[in-house]
Amino acid sequence: MKNVTKTTWAFLAMLIIIAGLGGYVLGERGNNTANNAAAGGGTATTGEGTGAQGGDTAALAALVAPGKGDRTEKAIKANDDGTYDAMIFGPGGPLETQDDILNIHRRNPADPFAIGAIDAPVVISEYSDFECPFCSRYANQTEPTILKDYVDKGLVRIEWNDMAINGPNAVAAAKAGRAAAEQGKFQEFKHALYSASKDINGHPGFDIDDFVRFAEEAGVEDMDKFREDATSDKFDQVVSEARAYASSLGVTGTPGFLVGDQFIAGAQPTENFIEVINNQLARVQQGINSVPEEAKKAAKN
Repeated sequence: MKNVTKTTWAFLAMLIIIAGLGGYVLGERGNNTANNAAAGGGTATTGEGTGAQGGDTAALAALVAPGKGDRTEKAIKANDDGTYDAMIFGPGGPLETQDDILNIHRRNPADPFAIGAIDAPVVISEYSDFECPFCSRYANQTEPTILKDYVDKGLVRIEWNDMAINGPNAVAAAKAGRAAAEQGKFQEFKHALYSASKDINGHPGFDIDDFVRFAEEAGVEDMDKFREDATSDKFDQVVSEARAYASSLGVTGTPGFLVGDQFIAGAQPTENFIEVINNQLARVQQGINSVPEEAKKAAKN
């Protein structure tokens, strides 16, 4: 969802609150809670009825057919002028009841913040902050395994949502990320930034000179445009609205992840993510969750 008016946004937020969707995402309906994560005190929560039933989860997950769409960022549809839609944020469909939880995943072929087949059985919607040390820990310690074992195999799609909550540097970094996204280099920029922060204790405090360095490493072609876009007010509103959107879902800290229909809070151990991903793949195999027909059609185009 993009270009949401303030009136529409307020109405959407009200619907989410009334429907109790935020509480559902955070697992308040759940009756199973995993051990607290050592990093950030996060928890993996399982909502009511979300567990795979009637068979071994890993065995069921192994039976799921991968998506047929392109699994790389090269599949993202560009605008007519060759740029990419860096104003994208929000859900992929209406959020009116708890049954709409999977609509949080955008599955938008024009999404420059996504990687993985658009028709992958499971989508991970990530809510992160470039200034967050726990986000950096996840990006460096856990995401590479997910990319290799699930995204590259067409089983998982990851969709980034910026949630700049750690002050002005976080907002500046989110704007820089969108400036890189507009030139089709978001994933590379994200990797360069988090690689640079992996050994920093606390908030890295990156500034525009750092962002320019990361953009150059990422292969951003027009560096003058990148600097101008990253330092102007071009992305101010969308960064603010993206943060408000995440908060409206009940996400209270970073990183947060909606894996299929199950929420994980914090930089959990990699094995926790694997368990949840396999659980969600098993739900697809059992027909509890399914890939939207629109995503299947988009994968063929």
